[in-house]
Amino acid sequence: MPKRVFSNRLVTRLSVVLTLALVPLGAIAIYSEYDGWQSQRAVMAANLISRTSDAVQGQRALLGSAMDAARILGPNLLELFDDPVACSDYLAEFIDQTGLYAFAGFISAQGQMDCVSSGERQDFSGSDGLAQTEQDPRPNFSFQPLGSVTRQPVVLANYPLVQEGELQGIVAISISLATFQLISTPRDPDTGLISVVLVNAQGHTLTTTGLTERTEVMPDTDRIAQFIAQREGIFIAPSLNENERVYTLAELVPRQLYALGSWSSDMTRASLTPNLWRIAFPVLMWIASVGALILSVHYLVVRHLRQINVQLRRFALGNRAEFQRLPDDAPAELREIDSTFSKMARIIRRDEIEREAALQEKTVLLKEVHHRVKNNLQLIASILNLQIRRLQDAQARVILKGVQTRVRALASIHRTLYEETGVSNVDATVFLESILRDNLALAATQSRNLTIRTQFDPVIISPDKIIPVALLFSEALTNALKYATAEPGGDAPNLSVTLRPEGHGIELCLRNSCAPPTATSTTATAAAAATDSGLGRELMTAFALQIGAELDMGAVTDAQGTGWQIRLRLTDSTQEADAPAHEHESKTT
Repeated sequence: MPKRVFSNRLVTRLSVVLTLALVPLGAIAIYSEYDGWQSQRAVMAANLISRTSDAVQGQRALLGSAMDAARILGPNLLELFDDPVACSDYLAEFIDQTGLYAFAGFISAQGQMDCVSSGERQDFSGSDGLAQTEQDPRPNFSFQPLGSVTRQPVVLANYPLVQEGELQGIVAISISLATFQLISTPRDPDTGLISVVLVNAQGHTLTTTGLTERTEVMPDTDRIAQFIAQREGIFIAPSLNENERVYTLAELVPRQLYALGSWSSDMTRASLTPNLWRIAFPVLMWIASVGALILSVHYLVVRHLRQINVQLRRFALGNRAEFQRLPDDAPAELREIDSTFSKMARIIRRDEIEREAALQEKTVLLKEVHHRVKNNLQLIASILNLQIRRLQDAQARVILKGVQTRVRALASIHRTLYEETGVSNVDATVFLESILRDNLALAATQSRNLTIRTQFDPVIISPDKIIPVALLFSEALTNALKYATAEPGGDAPNLSVTLRPEGHGIELCLRNSCAPPTATSTTATAAAAATDSGLGRELMTAFALQIGAELDMGAVTDAQGTGWQIRLRLTDSTQEADAPAHEHESKTT
């Protein structure tokens, strides 16, 4: 089916209109659902972040107290820095009093740690941590799997001391990992929180709460750094073993300390992703609406319109059977249309019957007119025949004989019109063949040993022109039969008649053979033609002028020899160009 025909259908157009009508409602529903999911997700994200932060409150407080202690110890350590013994005693006393920290020390800007709470002095001049602190002197936390002094896993709180824009040193306080384990609370997997780790600003892990095998539940360091770049939030990413999980990041100390929680994907992912079924509900509603529309339009309208269309098409093709009325459950408007069409069909059928009866009556009357005219013309021809027999004057007999021939030609035309089934357009071939037969029968003595060739193509001529054409043809045929002679050395005279379509008209051509003129024959022929053919020429010219045709006549010399030719060209005639031609050659004896 062509695209345009499909787009012009009623169901298609109504579907488009309904779709446009439902677009605002669908957009509102989708937006409401998405906004509700966003709000729900934000609430859930805040709840998960809060629970992540609460899971490490003890560790956070411990690390915060260590950083505060380092900040408070800083000024005193700068005063005691010149006396390493007094400085070390001061830090040792501080460690003993607090009982929470494993070690405290002061690293100078040159990387020397001469002031320590316990142990030997250390040289950190080549450490990466000192170089990073010189570039960015901010408090930070770090993890040492094997402390240089305590020889155990520790978490360091590093506080840089800066005066007048220059780094004076770093106060470092370490907390053993065992201390963190003592204050941590085991996580319950049923709550959804699998594990929580403390990470610094660089994404390095400081402590772990929950599962000890973090490779199963935590992402890699680069991905943690990406999380930290956003400072806080909820994320869905693969863990180190390529299993997708849900992670929450809580900022405990701005730009220093973060808590990263790993959650059960089964418990949280469904709440973090939109409900596609709820978002797709407007689409399903549109599909259901369009489907209901198509079914209702087909049941209420289309099937009845198709029934009406089938009956109208059958009526247009000529089937005049009574219309089958629509069922009572059809819409009232369609039943009114069906009733109107039924009334219109009955009126058309009645008018057609009346017109057919009137046409039949006129056809019968017209045939009767042609029949009576034919009888009257035959009666006149018979009277003329009686009169010819009584005349003694040869010239008068010739004149009356010509009149009789023309009357019989008219009678032949009316007889053919009477025998025709249709009178709107007439096949000229039937008329001309009939006139040819009649003239040959009347001029049997003249046409003896005459070879006749005919070629009649089917040509339709209107009734107002067929009679003048037939009379002209009869007159031309009479003269041709009268003056056809054989050429010197020829067997017999010949006559050719051609009727064919030419452009938007027809061409009628008669050609008879004749001997070349001589001194004696020319005088005799001219004397006869002056009497007989002069009237014929005038009549043929008058008939041609009557129908607006072109008439040419005269002697011709061509490949067929010497002859006399009459050619008639008539325009604006109806033709059957594809019909086969009738061509034959006969020799009368």
